[in-house]
Amino acid sequence: MVSGRSEMDVELGEDVLTEILARLPCRSLARFQCVSTSWRRIISSDYLRRRLPLITSGVLYHGGPSGGGGDDGAKRAYTYACAPDGGGGGVAEAGDMGFFPCHDASTIIDGCNGLLLYYASRPAVFHVVSPTTRRWAALPAPRARTLLSVLAFDPCASPRYRVVCFTGWLPRGATIEVFDSERGAWRGHEVDFGIDTDAMTATMHYFGGALHVLAYSGHVVRVDLDTMACAVTALPAPVSCRARAGHCRGRLRFASSDGACLRIWELQDAGAGEWALKHEIGAGDVVPGGSSQAITFLFMAFHPEREVVYLWSPWKLLAFNMVERRVEEEWAFGSEKEGAHLIQIWLFPFSRHLASALA
Repeated sequence: MVSGRSEMDVELGEDVLTEILARLPCRSLARFQCVSTSWRRIISSDYLRRRLPLITSGVLYHGGPSGGGGDDGAKRAYTYACAPDGGGGGVAEAGDMGFFPCHDASTIIDGCNGLLLYYASRPAVFHVVSPTTRRWAALPAPRARTLLSVLAFDPCASPRYRVVCFTGWLPRGATIEVFDSERGAWRGHEVDFGIDTDAMTATMHYFGGALHVLAYSGHVVRVDLDTMACAVTALPAPVSCRARAGHCRGRLRFASSDGACLRIWELQDAGAGEWALKHEIGAGDVVPGGSSQAITFLFMAFHPEREVVYLWSPWKLLAFNMVERRVEEEWAFGSEKEGAHLIQIWLFPFSRHLASALA
């Protein structure tokens, strides 16, 4: 039961208590909101959120021997891992998902900013799971068979999340069903991408209430999930399997690599399709003296507020500062022995919305 003030509040004072809470793991903060109303207020404050490091987590694909063989290997092909709190790098640990009773019978198919989307085929059911708060929710079944499913969640805006299921393809659009956690139900829509559907990729990024989808035609399509309106913007470089879209300081960015050089552009004017080249990164920048033949790195994500990008160089995740031209931190994600490949990462803050999602 939550009380107004605890004895610790009185003895320590709010400033000291805030300093202590800022040094705790995020999972502990989620639990400690129940101690008292004053603790809940401090933990929910924007001041504490800005003091906390971003949570770095990702989903790995295990292509090597699973040890179990057969069906078990297929079920465990994807795992969730989270980097240690506090910065400084280290080894990312596989999340303990034992609290989720359907973990062994389901597969992680997507994730977004601290929430995971699980899917089980027999019977067909979606679950949204929070490894941070160890809560989960089962979704009602969509009306149509799904071809591609995406999770959308912004822990800085609200505890609301949406699951977008593409259920059919049209020449220049798609039929979709969207589950909205605020409504607790699915709703069908038809969207017009504005370009041929054959050009669309499955590379998507969620930000500001919209999906940003890359297209092989050299465009990014913004799908507003509130209105289902689509806007098409030409990109400054061709789209390949290495290309990614993301946001930094609220501005859309595009990362493109030719295998030897990674280039980062920022959108200046969406209407005019005007982009500015911000950074270029070569293998020698990541590892001084290295060459593109000896070093492989793939772009994974932008830092939401700093000129830092996250690169995957087996079997490590590197945080590279593009201004100082150096690797700030690195984490080990999986290993060559287990055939682990990092396929998606998220950097997100602990917030009151993350703590209350799925409550």
